[in-house]
Amino acid sequence: MIQRILKHIGYPQGANADESTLQLIDRAIAEVEHASAFQFIYDHYATPLPFMSQHARYMEFLAGAEGYLLCATTLGIQIDRLLKRYQATDMSYAVIFDAAASVYLECQADEYQNQLGFSNLGFRFCPGYGGTSITDNQSIAEVLHAERIGITFLESGLMVPQKSMIGIIKMGGEQRKSCQGCIAAGGCTYRQRGVTCW
Repeated sequence: MIQRILKHIGYPQGANADESTLQLIDRAIAEVEHASAFQFIYDHYATPLPFMSQHARYMEFLAGAEGYLLCATTLGIQIDRLLKRYQATDMSYAVIFDAAASVYLECQADEYQNQLGFSNLGFRFCPGYGGTSITDNQSIAEVLHAERIGITFLESGLMVPQKSMIGIIKMGGEQRKSCQGCIAAGGCTYRQRGVTCW
């Protein structure tokens, strides 16, 4: 998890962090673990939802699939409250805390997904990847009734709590991640450093 957090905050691949940074990361991980209220909901589908059928990137992702899962997951509102507090009082630590929360959410979601009992699950494709729209998060949230785990939306389309994630998990078929078509590719800081976000 530490290496993923370092990558998230901009450390070059393989670079060693100083001791003070590592101590802050350890502190952030401990705080996130203590404050989080991780929840994960999902459902299984066989055919694409209407908004997926209208976007080539979703159909490309689902090519060859035997079906797919829609999922929604969150760390809860307390993480947002702590992040806002640190952004007002200690911006340097806030950056590390923010990265730790994002990575923790991804790790918890991966662990939960791996325990579902499916043998053919791929990675999560989240709206906003590959030129898709973040507003599609709301379409998935409505189908899953993500308000059951406290996920709501601002008018901008951003999720509340901030440390929430909605995704599509392909079942079967070829599993391949790519930067091609990503809306962030042109100015991606990961690619500039010779790495990927995944």
